[in-house]
Amino acid sequence: MTGVRIAITGTPGVGKTSFCAAMNRQTKSVEEIAAPHDCLGETEKDGAAPIDLEKLIRKIDWSEEGSILIDGHLSHLLPVDAIILIRCHPDILRKRLSERDYSQPKVDENVECELIGIIAAECLDTPCLELDSAIGMEAMIARAERWITDGFKPGRPNEGIDWIGQIHGDD
Repeated sequence: MTGVRIAITGTPGVGKTSFCAAMNRQTKSVEEIAAPHDCLGETEKDGAAPIDLEKLIRKIDWSEEGSILIDGHLSHLLPVDAIILIRCHPDILRKRLSERDYSQPKVDENVECELIGIIAAECLDTPCLELDSAIGMEAMIARAERWITDGFKPGRPNEGIDWIGQIHGDD
């Protein structure tokens, strides 16, 4: 993996940072990339700092980064070579975010985004591997490493995760 940028993305709470740590590869968060380029805003009351993605895309020199995993729910919006999208069943995600003391509106917003696949819809133009966190970290890592080694070749067509179909049943 020489000079390859892979976004590790997904709704907050799906396990992106844990996945990056388990991958044992060079990783930076979107915030770590944005800060030196003066693209990170003031931390808001919910603990998030807004990122000026347009400015960051214009300023960043990827040659300084080498091969890297980019951890963050906005990472797929950067010019990357591939995307690993981690998904989490909405019921599990609701519990995780509630345990993080997210406000109820923030929990609801993130669960809805996961349910309808907002981030998946934003990843259509870049090679993307969707992983269901329910398969466990070891299986997720094995699938990701195999996909990277195979040059980001797509699996079966239409293999995206459909929470609505799973919850309400496919007819």
